[in-house]
Amino acid sequence: MKWLRTGLVLLLLGVAFVLAALAANQQELTLTFAIWETPFALSMFWWLLAAFVLGLLCGWLSTAWMNVRHRMHVRELKRDLAGARGIQERLRAANVK
Repeated sequence: MKWLRTGLVLLLLGVAFVLAALAANQQELTLTFAIWETPFALSMFWWLLAAFVLGLLCGWLSTAWMNVRHRMHVRELKRDLAGARGIQERLRAANVK
């Protein structure tokens, strides 16, 4: 039950943060990158939210990619370990006889 209360508090803090950011960042602006400019203007809040979400997605994809790579490496190591244990057992059996 403690996790539910913690989750609810975090959700409420997140909503409060989003509402405060929305209220504080209402100035319309266009983004300019070198010589390119966005063809439309949005409030600063939406630009910041889009950058935040894009950062979350990039971080999640990077973490997922690294997780897959590590799992594949662990699987390969387990396969090698099983082979080495098989060889070890055969050598022990040969030495016992």
